[in-house]
Amino acid sequence: SSYSLTLTGGNITISNNVSYITPEELGVVNVPIGHVTGARSVSGSFTCYLTRDDSTFDSTRSRDFFEDLRNLTSVVTNNVGLTFNVGGTTTNTRRLEIDFGTAHVEIPTHSIEDVISLETNFQALPSSIDGTNEMTLKYKV
Repeated sequence: SSYSLTLTGGNITISNNVSYITPEELGVVNVPIGHVTGARSVSGSFTCYLTRDDSTFDSTRSRDFFEDLRNLTSVVTNNVGLTFNVGGTTTNTRRLEIDFGTAHVEIPTHSIEDVISLETNFQALPSSIDGTNEMTLKYKV
């Protein structure tokens, strides 16, 4: 299925997991002599309103997104494509497109406060075990 959600918030975290090599010496201020880059991880979350508009038949609402993920009982790993269009989707508008070709999406949690909202966590995955294509940034001018 494909969903078109209007987001109210979110974050994306990119970590290279850098570890510094620092010798330990007594009586000396320890200074790193090098570093090692670990495995990159890209993760984040997004929030949207929980919508239920029955005026038209449309299966791209956040309610359908929540119900479809909740009903996945026989799938161990879900691989979905996520695309965030920061600034809209209009063709002649400047915007940033963040594309996660393969991502693992957790079941959304809901929050009931002034409005009912959904928060969904995700982890971006490369297309292969040695791949480095977790995320693609496109600047649309």
